[in-house]
Amino acid sequence: MPLLVNDKSLECIVGCNEREVKPSGLDLNAVYPHFKESSTQLFSKSPQKCQLAGVLYVCQREYAVTTPQDAVVDVIGSEDATTCHVAVLRHTGCGVTGLAHFDGCSTSQGVTDLISRVRDLSQSSKEGRLELHLVGGFSDDQKHSEKLSKELLCEFHRQASPVHLKTACITDVNTIVKDNANWPRLYGIGVNVKSGEIFPAIFEDKGPDQALRGLRNFIGDQDMLNVYNDETGELRIGPFSYQKWPHAALILAQPDAFIRKNLSTSPEVEPPYFENHVRQALTFYLQNPDPAKTVFPQQRSHVYKRNAEGRWEAAGKK
Repeated sequence: MPLLVNDKSLECIVGCNEREVKPSGLDLNAVYPHFKESSTQLFSKSPQKCQLAGVLYVCQREYAVTTPQDAVVDVIGSEDATTCHVAVLRHTGCGVTGLAHFDGCSTSQGVTDLISRVRDLSQSSKEGRLELHLVGGFSDDQKHSEKLSKELLCEFHRQASPVHLKTACITDVNTIVKDNANWPRLYGIGVNVKSGEIFPAIFEDKGPDQALRGLRNFIGDQDMLNVYNDETGELRIGPFSYQKWPHAALILAQPDAFIRKNLSTSPEVEPPYFENHVRQALTFYLQNPDPAKTVFPQQRSHVYKRNAEGRWEAAGKK
């Protein structure tokens, strides 16, 4: 079944039958002007500062799915998307909700797994449909965002399950001009898994293992990882491997300007803490060059559960 807009097959997908989707100009706005209107409504909402309790943060190249009955999670969200895109997939019948942070790696696998998990948890629902919301990217000079927008539209279009596209706040629609330069208008969103409301979001705490999860984006495997077990309420990180980073110490010694310029797809628009996060990842690598020995011994995941204060607390390795 195709990706649907207003109950009809999406008309403006270009190159979906090609092995590699190449950016050649998105015409979503021309064909479906209501996407710009719905994006304007999203822009009009004040960003919510998400606190610790009830928040499940999804990092780049990760996804998570849960139900409205989850006693641990009220909001799933993600931030720091410049050329990346955040996808929210929700079943309207039972409210099962998934959120994924795509960066262009394993897009097909990520879309397939996200849909599969949402469908698995909504099997008992006799009514409802899958609705998709896409947010992220901007009109960057290298067209990284445009390429990812098309990849995501095409991958959802290829799926066997019908998916209804409700929000497409992506690339040019999510662009604002500052000082004669293009910037993303929204960097992060959250979704309330109880009500389905989607809103601009800022996350004060992004959960455990941030240095490790950030390192994976530079030298780790490219799979999209499911980081949450809705049955047990556990956040699970890994196990995964990463490659050698021969010049890590040298890069760590460089000034911030070097790190920003060489380790980002969009250096001009990264958040102010970008360099600090990269340095944390580099430092973690230098302390743990062999993840099989010091990070994931015996291929055991890092497992976290909520404590009474709402923080993720280590529950051992499994």
